[in-house]
Formats: sequence, structure tokens, C-alpha cells
Amino acid sequence: MTETRDTNETYGMTLLSLAKKHPNLVVLEADLGKASGSNVFKEKYPNRYFNFGVAEQNMIGYASGMAATGLIPFASTFASFMSQRALDQVVNSVCYNDENVKLIGTYAGITSEKNGGTHISVLDIAAMRAIPRMKVFDAGDAIELEQILAYAADCIGPVYIRTNKGKFPLFHSADYQFRFNKAEILSEGKDAGLITTGLTTYQGIVAVNQLRKEGINVMHLHMPTIKPIDKEAIAMCMESTGWIVTAENHSVIGGLGMAVCAVTSETHPGKVTRLGFQDHFGETASRDYMMHKYGIDAEGIADAIRSGLNE
Repeated sequence: MTETRDTNETYGMTLLSLAKKHPNLVVLEADLGKASGSNVFKEKYPNRYFNFGVAEQNMIGYASGMAATGLIPFASTFASFMSQRALDQVVNSVCYNDENVKLIGTYAGITSEKNGGTHISVLDIAAMRAIPRMKVFDAGDAIELEQILAYAADCIGPVYIRTNKGKFPLFHSADYQFRFNKAEILSEGKDAGLITTGLTTYQGIVAVNQLRKEGINVMHLHMPTIKPIDKEAIAMCMESTGWIVTAENHSVIGGLGMAVCAVTSETHPGKVTRLGFQDHFGETASRDYMMHKYGIDAEGIADAIRSGLNE
């Protein structure tokens, strides 16, 4: 797991691959093609690339209209802008009409780093989960992101995909197969359960390996599909361990942690400890600093599991 790959580069190169299979695929940007990685698509397919400038609401309105004509729009902007500035258009233009629009929220969560606290998306999962008809994804690495993007191009209906700025380790092999609405069991254990998504999954892998050396065996689930969520896997994890820790690059309110709580309350009640933003905004700081401060790096995850087992 020492190999890394740039998420934004992966997005652009995957779009190029999908364009060959889907001649009706178009790419929309709000003047952030360099950030998202889609500029390579503009160079290859200039007539299928549309830059709306700093006008995210217009971009989403156009995306809905394009989808109504049979195109497959992939519209990208910062996750904070997609889930806040353009949310009215996402709700009423895209989802209310059940249009086939693919929304990409880039620089998700703390990966926006020094762009500042207002650019750090602490609520995009919560907002998108709440919208009827929307599917929500947070890939663990670039290999999985490629497959989620391919799934989005093939499926019909609104999709929201978070992507992270920067390079991240690969923990999937080349023969990995993404399965919609299915958790991936990364390790078995009875002492505690851990459910992660997005960039916290690799941190969870490191934490679980360290805890295993200490004699603590953790069942670790990676949850790339956040809506609809894998209820059976969550119930199984709670039944097997009696306690679940969730870790996410997002607020603990409305995100992965609360989705897990909702499932356990209906299927197999038990204690859930939620790691992430604790009802506050992000800040202007590096990714590693914020991961450590908010307890979603490997050290924070391992410490939470140790502390919980000692209570």
C-alpha cells in the first residue's frame, strides 16, 4: 500500500476513457477544471466541455437541461459550492425532475486545506443524502474512484461523488470490483467494529493493523456507497462486535456516522462512536494537521478504539 495516485488526475483520465464509451457524455466546470482534473478532457474534446465561470447555480441548471436532451453531464466544482451555493438547483432542477446528472464535489472536506474554512465541506454528505433520488459515493482510493465514475456513467439518475484533492495510497488491487450499495470487509474481528469511507479508510487500515499487534481485533468495513447504505453489513457488524466506531472526513451530524446510527437503531441497537467534525467548521490548515486534530487519522482512530475498550 505504498503506491499513491492523484485523485484529480484520476478524474480527468477516467473521463477521457468514459468519453469513448459514452459519446453523449459532456463535462461541465465552474472555472475549476485545473483543480478537478478535467482540463485534459477540454483539450481532447473541446466541443463537449463547458466552462460556466464562477456560476455554479447556472452550471447545475444547464446540466439538468442537457440531461433532459439525452446527454450525460458530469458537473464538477468544490464540494462546498456544490452542496451550498448550488443546492437549490441540485434539488429542484436535477433531483425533483430525476435528471441523469452526475455531480462531482471536489476538494472534499479537509482536503481543501488552505483554501480556508469556508471552502471545507463539512455538510455535503448530509445535504446530498437528504435529497430524494440522489445516490452518494465517497471512494477510498483512485482505483475505486475510476469504477464509481464508470458506474455513474452507466446508471440512470442523479449521482453525487466526493473527490479529494491530492495523492493518496492505493489499497485496492487492480482486479478489485466495486459493488454498488455494498460494504467492503477489510478485516475481521470481534473486539470492535470500524466503519470508514473516503480518505479515512486507509487511515483505518493502518489503525487496525496497529491494534492487531496489540491483541485487539477489529472488524473494519469500508463504505464507498453512503446512500443507499449497506444496512445488512452494518447490522452484521454491530451484532458481531456490540460497538461501532465511524470515521469520516465530514461533520458527524448527517454524514456516515448518523447513517450508521439510523441503521443500528432499526436493526440491531448498540453503541456508536462518531469521529469527524464535531459540530464545527473546518479551518485554514494542512490536511495532516486537521486529520490529527479531528481524530480521523490512524492515531486518532486507534486511540478512540483503545479508549472505548478500556471504559
